[in-house]
Amino acid sequence: MTEAEFISGPHRVDQPHPELAQALADLLGRVTVSGGATGFTADTELETLTATARAIVDDTSTRPKRRHVLTAGKQHTLAGAVVLRPGEFPVEQHRAELEWLLVDPQVVERGIGAQLLDAAESHARALGLTRLELRMRSEPDAEGFYTGRGWVERGRWPASLLVGEGEQRDEVWLTREL
Repeated sequence: MTEAEFISGPHRVDQPHPELAQALADLLGRVTVSGGATGFTADTELETLTATARAIVDDTSTRPKRRHVLTAGKQHTLAGAVVLRPGEFPVEQHRAELEWLLVDPQVVERGIGAQLLDAAESHARALGLTRLELRMRSEPDAEGFYTGRGWVERGRWPASLLVGEGEQRDEVWLTREL
């Protein structure tokens, strides 16, 4: 994907395209290999990423939906995706977890992440949700991205994530009132 290419979206996924799971697995792999905070490591096998992507797409097809996906892309190449998982239990049904905000490393500076996050917040409001939450590994740029958009840090678990051989990061909990 080149800088000059047009990227459309965000688009809400209502009826998943048959190739969405593979496209999402590919995006997850590109983001992971580039060092993105996906919960996977660069040596995670493709089968694991594909199974995760397939589960997300399957959850998008259930009624009621267990996950909501919004995408941005060019033709059949995903440039970005955001995944929301609404609370399951009665005491959680007013909120959702932002499980992933993924942006292709080749287009990360084009504002797609902000567009997807804004769309996810709008979609959550349309669903009647009043709060979003996320857990992420500590990374100053990523933390600034969210806090600059109204997210509030609620907690931090020091050195709880092992992101590489001998490399640990804090897990940070953020919320966003809608």
